[in-house]
Amino acid sequence: MKQLVFALLLLLPASPRAETEEPLLEPVVVEETRLEAPLEYPSSFSTVIESDKFGGEYNSTSELLSFSPGVVIRDFGGFGQLKTISIRGSSNDQVVILLDGIRINTPLGGVDLSTIPPDYIERIEIIRGGASALAGSDAIGGVVNIVTRKTEKPFTNAYLTYGSFDTLNLNLSRAQKIGKIGYLLSFTHARSDGDFKFKSVNNLTLRRINNEFSSNSFLGKIDYEISGWKLDFLNEFFFDDKGVPGLGEFQEDSSNQKDLRNVTSIKISKNGLFSRNLDFNLVLFSTFDQVEFKDPQPTLGIPIDTLSRTLTFGANPRLKLYAPFNQILTLAAELRGDILRNLDFNNPERFTASAYISDEISLAEDKILLLPILRFDFFKTFADKSSTEAEFSPKLGIIFSPLKNLSFKGNIGKSFRAPNFNELFFPEQGFIGGNPELSPERSFDFDFGLVFSHPNLLFEISYFRQKIDNLILFVFISAQRIEPRNVGKVTQQGIEASLIFKPFHFLELFAGYTFLDGELKDTGAQLPGRPRNKFNFRGVLKHRYLSLFWETHFVDKIPLTAFPGSSTTKERTTHDVGVKAEWRKLFFTLESKNVFNNLEVRDAFDFPLPGRTIFFTAGLKF
Repeated sequence: MKQLVFALLLLLPASPRAETEEPLLEPVVVEETRLEAPLEYPSSFSTVIESDKFGGEYNSTSELLSFSPGVVIRDFGGFGQLKTISIRGSSNDQVVILLDGIRINTPLGGVDLSTIPPDYIERIEIIRGGASALAGSDAIGGVVNIVTRKTEKPFTNAYLTYGSFDTLNLNLSRAQKIGKIGYLLSFTHARSDGDFKFKSVNNLTLRRINNEFSSNSFLGKIDYEISGWKLDFLNEFFFDDKGVPGLGEFQEDSSNQKDLRNVTSIKISKNGLFSRNLDFNLVLFSTFDQVEFKDPQPTLGIPIDTLSRTLTFGANPRLKLYAPFNQILTLAAELRGDILRNLDFNNPERFTASAYISDEISLAEDKILLLPILRFDFFKTFADKSSTEAEFSPKLGIIFSPLKNLSFKGNIGKSFRAPNFNELFFPEQGFIGGNPELSPERSFDFDFGLVFSHPNLLFEISYFRQKIDNLILFVFISAQRIEPRNVGKVTQQGIEASLIFKPFHFLELFAGYTFLDGELKDTGAQLPGRPRNKFNFRGVLKHRYLSLFWETHFVDKIPLTAFPGSSTTKERTTHDVGVKAEWRKLFFTLESKNVFNNLEVRDAFDFPLPGRTIFFTAGLKF
């Protein structure tokens, strides 16, 4: 039936592409308003973070992401250490991370944000709320799309950052277009000793040991156009080598981890395939990840020496039809294979086949926009005991724009997350093991709110509510045994608000606030790892060659367990300040993070974070 409908639509007269107007709907953008919607879904509540607005400053990708309302970052040790993301109360495993639209989540779970250098990023697109209709499994919390720099405009960047604890970051980048061929090359080297002082949970002043890291990353892009066809090639390589010190009062002095990732994609596209109203896009992709962890002398237990390799590969064809009656119809499919090579896990594999159809329907002279999507995912997991699952993920978005600068938006839909290989096949160790009987997590969510957009002011406020069934957590099933289990239902609701205000050409202000009420239905406890309140502020004052910036970050207490009356981290407020000078092609930045030296900053139990740090950056752009 879908094929018949599609064939009939091709035969019908369609309004030309040039007459198709983009809706006046803009995602919340830190520092600047964009016109295009993230992942082509304009009804979503979203944030677009432009990296150039933080140009010349020393920031990690996780620090940039933290500016988005609804997003909470958990940092497990500072420089180069594990950093995870939560969107609207989700876990790290419930967020899909894309690199130029290519999924980099591994079948073992979520993504460590410390492995994504910010230097090659043009912008970060964040969709908040259930989005399995767009991205398939794991998108219960939302989707983050890392968009790399383009090749169209030639540029050369070279800069060096040096600061506290012998921290160094070097980047060299070059983009150029020669005839019909464009290229981008970007190399980054980063390192730090990470030996900062901190206060432990028992108020002891200690120094972090075995916290050093070193990483190298390389991004290469080539695009080529011929006869209306466009070919885009991308390869991203990342490698790091770091100590893993563990808890603050029980530090490991010999544990070490090495991460390696290589992402390759080839995109073939043509606008106007057979008809000017039909666009074609095909993406072929592969991702290889390797994690090696060694601890020859752990504080507890026997020596550890593990090596995991995962390979993900697949294809994603897509057709977009500019159809009659002001519609934009999209038909797409995805075939994906996930392979883990680790004998301790018994080398499991998973193959996924997905298909979805979406429509964008404009009514009442573009005052109303409807965005229905239906996605079907079929996945089969191969291990000692094979299993097959199928999931439908419907979603409906609506936008009502009664005035040019005012829009009301709402979304309703279902999402899911298939259990990852860690949860299913964690190596049996007596006191802990995996659970191959786990069911997928399933969620039902909706949100609504308004967006007011003006050249000098952008304000957004939204309410969201989500119910999750079959939530997966590692829990004690006896006094001596931990296993992942489907623990029951979770209800999450909250409010997100953001404001961008430019009262004068020399002053820019941003503020974002998130309130989260998320609790386990069976116990009434607040979800562990999720603060109830979060607030971010950034102000930039510019005068000729100089820019002054100030940031304030507040994070509420964070529950540490899933039980009522759980211990929590302390609520905390940190401030960052800096000055940047730009003259012709040169720039210099001096900045301090956690300027008031708060030594009790924690995102997790006894995983300390640095106090005051100072960084100096010098660079050249032309």
